Amino acid sequence: MSGSAYPDGSGRRRAILLPILTVVFVDTLGYAAIVPLIPFALRGQHAPLVAVGVVFAAFSLCQLVAAPLLGRLSDRVGRRPVLALSLAGSAVGFALLAVSSAFPIVLLSRVIDGCSAGDIAMCYAAVLDSDFEDNRRRWIPALGAAAGAGIVAGLGLSALLAGFGFRAVALVAMFLSLLSLALTVVAVPETRRGAILTLKVSAMLRLQKVRRPAIFIALCAALQAAFLLTLPVYLAAVLGLHVQATTALIALLVVVAATFQLAALPRLLGKLGAATTARLLLAVTLCSAAFIGTIAGGAAAMVLSAAVLTTVAAALAPVGTLLLAESNPDAPVGLTMGLNTSSATLGQILGPIIGYGAFALGGVHALGLSCAALALCTAGTVGICKWLKIERVSLR
Repeated sequence: MSGSAYPDGSGRRRAILLPILTVVFVDTLGYAAIVPLIPFALRGQHAPLVAVGVVFAAFSLCQLVAAPLLGRLSDRVGRRPVLALSLAGSAVGFALLAVSSAFPIVLLSRVIDGCSAGDIAMCYAAVLDSDFEDNRRRWIPALGAAAGAGIVAGLGLSALLAGFGFRAVALVAMFLSLLSLALTVVAVPETRRGAILTLKVSAMLRLQKVRRPAIFIALCAALQAAFLLTLPVYLAAVLGLHVQATTALIALLVVVAATFQLAALPRLLGKLGAATTARLLLAVTLCSAAFIGTIAGGAAAMVLSAAVLTTVAAALAPVGTLLLAESNPDAPVGLTMGLNTSSATLGQILGPIIGYGAFALGGVHALGLSCAALALCTAGTVGICKWLKIERVSLR
């Protein structure tokens, strides 16, 4: 690949990255502020519990199907127009929530938001449009850290605004989506270089080089979701914490995970490369999950293991993105990142089922063993026999 959309000046590079990071943070902030309140709003309308499940399943299924199509569209028309379309869809979805919390309206809102959920994929694609390997390995973890920070801030904002009612929080989320849209139009540059005749999604999935990292991403997302979404009941079982203390501790763990992605992960990727970094993180994941699953340690040791597992499981997401991007450098970037989102969505659907199912069957230890099993399955996709082979990757 010749040429670069990124000039050599570091100031110009930061000028490209900072607007994208801001869009990721602001958009994630709005999403995290409103989504935790949706079940309460539906229950307030006397909707059955199955309706809550249908609403969240509809979003995930729509995102699963739409993300590769949006990515393919971005290869044709550009990253910025598709990013703007995605953010506009989010704003429309949140506007519907501000109108009514009745089940049909909430369902329509989540369908629209799911069908337009290509914002993170487009931000990844904009970064991967760079020819500089060093840029990719620094900026992809930075995007993950920005999303993590947005989740923590959004949860705090949700708790702060919940007293003003669901409609008020929905309006704030809509405003944040519109703010992200404005930032995209004004500040985010177009990074795609020339129209690309993209592959069909089915043809892309037939590529062996793509299938393996896509499975890796799905398993990593399942691992992260299985543990992180079960974390509240895990902490309650280990420490007996009440709701507020549990939320505060989870927020702290997410901050630690985001800090690791921002400060340490780029160095690991630069020295070891994506595949070896993945093996190293999986080894740590396996050890911490096995400790939780097999050893009845004290509360402090169990929480420390949970912190390590949360951190490394979260770090596997940007590593998987790089593995997918580097597995077939000639593949259309937008479609590749759309498949990245779909793979992660599939894992996020399966993860809570695995985590809560294991916890219901055997408590904390069964949860740890299920995470260890997921880590072993994930390791198989990057060559379990090569775990101890550390390779230095020369950067261009």
